[in-house]
Amino acid sequence: MAEIPPRRKRSARFTEIATAAGVSESTVDRVLNERGSVSDTARRKVIEAARTLGIPRVLPTVAHGVLRFDVVLGYERDNDYYQNLDAAVQRYAQLLGSRIAVHRHYWPYEQEADMLAFIQRPPYKRHGLLIAAADTPAIRAALVEQQQLGVPVVTVTSDISGLEGRQYTGIDNRLAGCTAAYLLGKMVNGPGRVVLMATSMSWLAHVQRMDGFVSVLRQRYPHLVPESPIEHLDDEARCRASMRQAMRADGPVVGIYNTGVASAGIVSALSGSGLPRPAWITHEATAEHQRLMQEGWLDLVLDQDPDAQVLAGLQSLMRACGEIDGPLPGPTRFRIETPENPAR
Repeated sequence: MAEIPPRRKRSARFTEIATAAGVSESTVDRVLNERGSVSDTARRKVIEAARTLGIPRVLPTVAHGVLRFDVVLGYERDNDYYQNLDAAVQRYAQLLGSRIAVHRHYWPYEQEADMLAFIQRPPYKRHGLLIAAADTPAIRAALVEQQQLGVPVVTVTSDISGLEGRQYTGIDNRLAGCTAAYLLGKMVNGPGRVVLMATSMSWLAHVQRMDGFVSVLRQRYPHLVPESPIEHLDDEARCRASMRQAMRADGPVVGIYNTGVASAGIVSALSGSGLPRPAWITHEATAEHQRLMQEGWLDLVLDQDPDAQVLAGLQSLMRACGEIDGPLPGPTRFRIETPENPAR
């Protein structure tokens, strides 16, 4: 009969955890037995050390009390895509239980200073940050500061360049742009100009989409000439005026690639031009885009699945806070929609 090894004393186990976590044995006792108040930083160290050592017991969660996740969206609230994204946040937040509070915040493009103030000085203790914002040095610096304070940062829809340690749960935007160019080239028979309409080139997603689109167009379809991207900030009037000006220039417009919404402005310019309708590809499966596809204005939509992005983003924050285990979610896959397979 095999000899049963002697049971190790609790003090020895607690000593090992304390050494691995760099805290006192009394702190280990308070964390594992939920006795007294311990900072979230110390709790995280103790629980991570206990997991690494394979302690055979049910471990408490990393954070104590209610977890507060901020969802920060830098956009106009009447933007169709971001309304879909916000609706996804509301749906999934209801499934997280009373221990996790999700706070939603919005700032239009021109209110970056107000957004920065909130990121840097939240009115409560923040445990996680899910953000879609412009890729600017000021925003990047504010997010780095949050990471240094121990707040996990997840970017959604549009990534932030040079932000190490963040989790990105959006689509591969450059690949989406490459796909749009490949499909547009298959639709157009003759040579001509391709008008490029971008929401904002200060957002990394739109830069990446344009970069991928132009690179494939030049490589595969040299007879199609891409124009310089026109920023419209999802403003219909601005989009209409820019489209009209582009169509008055020399050479036929045979294609349009729009990386955002404000598509009613494009339709208005096209309907009054008296010119043949160009092939047109855009992003986001909104109700307006589905209607424009059915009416024959719009050919294809690349959708970035806001529901999947939000779910992956919230899961990433919960994992970072020790609420769930498992691998980190990967990038979201985009979908190609036509008048024959609308999303809704």
